[in-house]
Parts: sequence; structure tokens; C-alpha cells
Amino acid sequence: MGFRKSAALVMASLALATGALAEPSWSAPAGGSDNAQATVEGVDGVPARGDGGDCAYGRLCLYTQPNFKGTRFDLYVCGDYRLAQWNGYGSAWNNQTVGTAAAFKNSTFTVIGTIPGREVNGTIHGYSNYNFSPVWYAYNC
Repeated sequence: MGFRKSAALVMASLALATGALAEPSWSAPAGGSDNAQATVEGVDGVPARGDGGDCAYGRLCLYTQPNFKGTRFDLYVCGDYRLAQWNGYGSAWNNQTVGTAAAFKNSTFTVIGTIPGREVNGTIHGYSNYNFSPVWYAYNC
């Protein structure tokens, strides 16, 4: 994983609308996403529904592709989760309780990005496109 490169973080907060998340308008960057072999240690991935509405309450969900597509990994037991082969753009939702921020960390466990928890008004916070290349760990609590 030493070949990971730094990238700017892009944050988007989307509202929960009638039980489904608003579809973000975003196009993949040149070169696309290279998370086909992405894994999260101790978590089985499942096919994503493609709208973000499949992220259950109380979880941080990571998606291998932008716009909440590809494979979804649900993180709900508190801790640092090791990510492997996340070499490109994906997406993430923090659908946890109010005040439960999630963090992305690099190889030295330095926080390089955060996502606030669910707000009182029902807004779910997340990234519709996020470069996971510099991320080695996701902390969900």
C-alpha cells in the first residue's frame, strides 16, 4: 500500500428524501476508480443498491464506487477497520447517531478526513465521491 497517493477530499451532505437519498450528480475522474479488489478487514461486502438508501441506521457504509454503487461495507462495531486495495474513488455515508463522527486515517493513524454523524433534522452526512487512495483505516465511533 506504499504506492498510495494524496488527494483532495470532496464533501457532500445530502438529505434523506422520502426514505431514499438524493442522487448526487458527479462523474468519475479521468482514470476512473480502481477499487475492484477493495476489502475491509473483518467485514463482508454486499452489492450496493446504488442510491445510498441501503445504509442502515447506526452504520458507517463504505462503497467501492462513487455515487454509492459497487460493493457496500457496513461498519457498526466500534473500532478502526483496516482497508485494503482501496486505490481510487468510492463513496461513504455516516448514518450513525447524532454526534457520532466517523474518521478516515492514513498509515500512521493520523486523521485525514471526517464525516459528522446524523443531524437532528434527519440529514445523513457523507461523500458521494471520495478518493480512498490515502486511507488505510476507517474509524466509525
